[in-house]
Amino acid sequence: MSAVNSSPRSLSRRRLLQGMAVLSLSAACATLFPVEMAQAREGVESNFSAVSAFLVSRPVSPVLSQRYYQALQRHFKDFPQRLSALDDYLAAHAFTHVDSFLQAVGDNDPLRQTAALIIGSWYTGVVGEGAESELIAYSDAMMYLPTKGILVVPSYGGGPDSWGSKPASRQTNKGVTA
Repeated sequence: MSAVNSSPRSLSRRRLLQGMAVLSLSAACATLFPVEMAQAREGVESNFSAVSAFLVSRPVSPVLSQRYYQALQRHFKDFPQRLSALDDYLAAHAFTHVDSFLQAVGDNDPLRQTAALIIGSWYTGVVGEGAESELIAYSDAMMYLPTKGILVVPSYGGGPDSWGSKPASRQTNKGVTA
């Protein structure tokens, strides 16, 4: 072997192939997932994360933020317009805390209803109502934050209040009603 090939600064064939593989993979991912990239940009451009962080008074996960935003759009067709109106109102009034905003708007105000929808989604981890509800985050729902580190969030079930109704009658071990 020559001294040139053993130098740490030389480019080996293996390193060149590894670099080409990484570049090829990144290019393939960008072309295979343009919809996801566009949706991520849409969530950022809509300012949903910033509005959410203000409403829940804590930083929010960008990944969960994107999921909540997409689910809210699926369940409420006018959600982008409602979010835009809420964002404009918050920017115009420069509230320092969500409590100031809630005091400024009435109970039946559409802005308050949109805010309640966003807050409720983050805290319960569910978007929508009834049979049409969609579970976005179970163990990451904000309702579990007060007991984080004290109680373990059960990682089973279909979400909050997902237990079935009580059976009408009790069965014995032979299948006969007791």
